[in-house]
Amino acid sequence: MQSDAEIRAQYPEYFLTYYTYLRILRNPARIEHVFQKAHDMYRYLEAEGKDVLDLGAGFGIEALLVAIYGARRVVATEIDHDMVEVGRYLAERMDPPMANFESKYGDGISMQLPSGSFDGIMTNCVISHVRDLEGFLAETTRLLRPGGIFFLSDENNSLYLPARPRRRRGWRSMEAEPDGPWFQVRMAYIGEHVPQLSGNELLEATRITRGLVGKDIMDAVRDYRESRRLPTRPAFLYRHPIDGQYPERELNPYWVMRKFRDQGLTPELLPAFFSRGIENHPRQWVKDVLRLLCTAWPALSVYVWPIMRLRGRKPVLTPSAGVS
Repeated sequence: MQSDAEIRAQYPEYFLTYYTYLRILRNPARIEHVFQKAHDMYRYLEAEGKDVLDLGAGFGIEALLVAIYGARRVVATEIDHDMVEVGRYLAERMDPPMANFESKYGDGISMQLPSGSFDGIMTNCVISHVRDLEGFLAETTRLLRPGGIFFLSDENNSLYLPARPRRRRGWRSMEAEPDGPWFQVRMAYIGEHVPQLSGNELLEATRITRGLVGKDIMDAVRDYRESRRLPTRPAFLYRHPIDGQYPERELNPYWVMRKFRDQGLTPELLPAFFSRGIENHPRQWVKDVLRLLCTAWPALSVYVWPIMRLRGRKPVLTPSAGVS
């Protein structure tokens, strides 16, 4: 096993910090978990010899592994410059360097890639942060070739009840008064644009605009000051007040599958992923039993595991019947 200094000499510090200062890199079971998970993605994408796009790829590790397993070409897009550079670095460190992998900066949905560019598209822990899910799915459908596959994995699952209280506590903490980070950002935003508000008036304006974003906040404050009319309460109260970013919101997998159908994708609910142990672990048998049950009944996955995995297939075009 290499020393910490030897590992740090090989990888960017940002990458090592993200992976908790080598604790994950030094854990063979965690590394094997990543390999098995990426192989599952590769298998569900039917990616052998195919062109694949990873949207929100992070460091591009799963995308890089899909390329290693046998995809013809993999493009990993990410809006974090440092992550993009780490993805490029990792691909160059392979022996030989990965010629079929590309780490690109940008939002893959907004990059105006040509229609029908890919046989497969994958997203991992992305859609729970997407504001316009319908637009996102429409664009992925456009980018897929006929018969292509969209693979989706996300940690938000509204049907996994044990995680729901923890997630909602996290949402409320962002808006806790007066020190919640988003509450403070909104208060500062209102105070900057309406400096005559202060004290209790500023607090009240910040309270009644929960869930609003940007210009809508100022419109609501102005309307409230003129008419004392409360703004319409948004359906979802927890969003960043400046850029509108969602926290990880709850997404019911069956609702998402309906969205797939609306875009012309044929949806399929996939079993939850449970890694196979490479070392003795006292609870490995639990994973083995759950894997067996969820493979037999994929619908069980959404109630016993806080991750949903879906696949949508774009229909194959059929030639229209000739006119006799």
